[in-house]
Amino acid sequence: MIRKCMIGQSGGPTAVINASLAGIIQSAFQAGYDQVYGMVHGIAGLLEEQWIDLRLFQDEHQLKSLMETPSMYLGSCRFKIEPEDQALQQKIIDILTKHGITDFFYIGGNDSMDTIKILSHYAKKVHSNIHFMGVPKTIDNDLKTYVTPGYPSACHYVATTLLEVALDSVVYPQKAVTIVEIMGRDAGWLTASAQIVNEVYPHTVDLIYLPEDTFNRSCFIEHVQRVLKQKNHCMIAVSEGLHFDQEIHAFDTGIQKDAFGHSSHHGCSNILKEWVLQTCQCKVRAIQLSTLQRCAAHLVSLVDRQNAFKVGAYALHCALENQSGVMVSFLDQKQMTTVPIEDVANDVKKFPMEWIDTENKQIKKAYIDYIVPLIYESGKIELPHYEIRS
Repeated sequence: MIRKCMIGQSGGPTAVINASLAGIIQSAFQAGYDQVYGMVHGIAGLLEEQWIDLRLFQDEHQLKSLMETPSMYLGSCRFKIEPEDQALQQKIIDILTKHGITDFFYIGGNDSMDTIKILSHYAKKVHSNIHFMGVPKTIDNDLKTYVTPGYPSACHYVATTLLEVALDSVVYPQKAVTIVEIMGRDAGWLTASAQIVNEVYPHTVDLIYLPEDTFNRSCFIEHVQRVLKQKNHCMIAVSEGLHFDQEIHAFDTGIQKDAFGHSSHHGCSNILKEWVLQTCQCKVRAIQLSTLQRCAAHLVSLVDRQNAFKVGAYALHCALENQSGVMVSFLDQKQMTTVPIEDVANDVKKFPMEWIDTENKQIKKAYIDYIVPLIYESGKIELPHYEIRS
């Protein structure tokens, strides 16, 4: 049987998403696929019949280079397929059928899994034999799988950067507050990685705020003031998607919505900065880590990269078994399976409330036990060793 596959990447980049692409490519050629194509800019590129031949990555040195390249080699898009737009769905099926595509892989997050759900449902409806496979990635870790490739590397970057920002913040003797805003629109998984710093350098990140725990302005100011009574500097990590309680106007302005209706939440650190300036009369800095969190190949987790590669390889294996309408999912640190795409598309895995110390605004040890083996091969935290004056 002639096998040809089409691979796309969608949503936001990660430092290891190209390792998943490499996993699919290598496994496809090992399995004897006749053609392996890559969509340029995801579904949007496919509709314009823009793709490239990926045979150059049959060379092992080229493949290794691809694995180590951050961001998205094929480019991305945020293109939403409406469930009722069957004409568009038929166009996609027609394009794939015309070029003999037997297997379609989409590497992405929640919204990308929605694309797989819609296309796999429509393919079944029109009796198409094309297999549609979801391959997970996101730095948010909010897909319903034990861990999502891309997240552990982002955690290591965030923890390392917070440590270094903290060292910079204490060089002057006057009272000061540093607020670091971390990605996480609906879930606080990435912000929780601030706790990794505290495990090695206790009391470095004083307060950690996640979207899962409703944010109260008065309590926030009280916590900051309490820290400043104990020491000169207060270090705060906050998720961009903080959920304010009813006494505060919603931060979401409705501006800059993407194709899936998601609003940009970045900038909450500037709001908090103003509140601290008004009440604490001290120096305040607001820092947004922004896109640096998802493209820092110099701080990549080797465990994460390996797992990303394995996810891609496993997706190809499942396609050969004629699976469709599924996403590859981790059962634990190593074992993988597939889950029905309906169980993950457009859903959000929240950070467990039982892992949040709501009183002290810290993250509990259960999270550290979960995340450390997913980042470090040694099973121990490997942050830089710096000399800190006591």
